[in-house]
Amino acid sequence: MCLNNIYELGSRLCELLSTLKKNREYVPLEILQTQYRIPYESLKKQIGDTATAFVKEITLSKLMINPDVSLEEQISVIQQAITTSGMLKEMSYTLSKLYDVELLHRQALKLRTYIEDALYPYIALQDCLVVDMERIEDTPIIYNTITQKVYENGQWSKQNLDLHGKLLIYVKSSPPMPAATEQINNGF
Repeated sequence: MCLNNIYELGSRLCELLSTLKKNREYVPLEILQTQYRIPYESLKKQIGDTATAFVKEITLSKLMINPDVSLEEQISVIQQAITTSGMLKEMSYTLSKLYDVELLHRQALKLRTYIEDALYPYIALQDCLVVDMERIEDTPIIYNTITQKVYENGQWSKQNLDLHGKLLIYVKSSPPMPAATEQINNGF
């Protein structure tokens, strides 16, 4: 995620929502929708475009995907996670009724977690055992080539691992089916 871009979009969204809130507080809705229809609709479009860019930057920027699995399949899983999360409705309410960019940011982070969870089976396909060929008697290391993390003591941790001269052993498996991923997301 580019924090600078998120900050800029968030700041711009705060300004736009402040204007919308003031307009709705001081001008009757009927007048906003008739006499001031064009600027009112323009403001709502700017809010929608800015909010969409803000949420996309948070949820999709630098998202890890498996390069060995169809991008279309992973996009479908992302879209399913977004749809089933219910977060879009919550975000819409946050914008139109609460005018709260901080809450929107937290909701977008929550949505990102749903997306990452849905993609996890694809990322896990790159888990492997790393065997040092010069020290074959050593216990292999569990490593994920996408996240570049090592599994130790029950958790994944970022480590710089030199793979030169190492044997990587992958468990042969097929990519998860989107229906299986959907079941995981629904707690079944």
